[in-house]
Amino acid sequence: MQKKVIIENFWNFDINQYGRQIISQNDFYEMLITAAGGVRDFVYLPKSITPINKNDYKITHTTFSDCSFSITTIENIEFYGCKFINCKFLKTKFINCKFHDCKFELTNMSFAEVSKTYIDPDFFRNIIPNYTYFSLSVNSANMCTTFFQTLYHNAKDSGQEEHKKNADYHFKKWKGLNLIQKRFTEQPFTDKISWKEFLTNFPPNLFQYVVTGYGYRISNYLFTFLLIFFLFFYSNHKNWASFALEKRDVTLNNFNPDSSSLETTFYYTLDATTKLVDSQIQPRSYEGMMWLSFQGVVGFVLLSLLITIIINKFVK
Repeated sequence: MQKKVIIENFWNFDINQYGRQIISQNDFYEMLITAAGGVRDFVYLPKSITPINKNDYKITHTTFSDCSFSITTIENIEFYGCKFINCKFLKTKFINCKFHDCKFELTNMSFAEVSKTYIDPDFFRNIIPNYTYFSLSVNSANMCTTFFQTLYHNAKDSGQEEHKKNADYHFKKWKGLNLIQKRFTEQPFTDKISWKEFLTNFPPNLFQYVVTGYGYRISNYLFTFLLIFFLFFYSNHKNWASFALEKRDVTLNNFNPDSSSLETTFYYTLDATTKLVDSQIQPRSYEGMMWLSFQGVVGFVLLSLLITIIINKFVK
């Protein structure tokens, strides 16, 4: 029931849905003083939050849930350890703010603007949890794509290089979901994209997301490499006898052309996919040569992807 309510209300900007209306900035800060770490179910109505007193500049360890800061300019505020859950920021402007160790979950950032602000786009990794709320993610993909593009330009203009890369990663992820949205959902003012356009752009986007995290996630690459290496290892071990393998220049104590040990298969697979070692084993059958060539091509592609990640990680 809760999931259904969230999906239905995500795009509801009616202020009457909230239990409390904050009509002044002083009321807002007084609410925070008595909040005991959490405030919920309110709509902030003033046009801005701009600190006046010394203690107004920092908001620490506060959870905001089921609330709205829409059409508000938030300026010169530092947030530390804050959480924003099921909140709305329609046309909100963040100017010269700082966010440290914050989290945003199920937040509607439609037409939000961010400038001169220190903020890590990874704080918005759960802006809409993709797996739990997949239909909502697809239907909101255009909003998220635009918002992460805004974060990208904010990071670029502010010289936040690592944050710029994180924003680009999330932008491309939501761009993939946006392709699903454009193909399978009705959108005002625009027609659905063709199957040709979808199949031309979505599979490459999905491949980059899964395999390398668009060239930014070494963890994706390691998982992909280990999975492919295991599949090659299993195939080599299972089909060892059909490869008609022979040793080349040196004597191998554990080599047997008719059956393989796990150790021998490991070194042969490592040789075939990475060329980091010389296993001294050569296939003679057509099947063995073809499979060795295929592993070599895949290994070359994996090496190219690794170089891309290294460049993206260490080169501006």
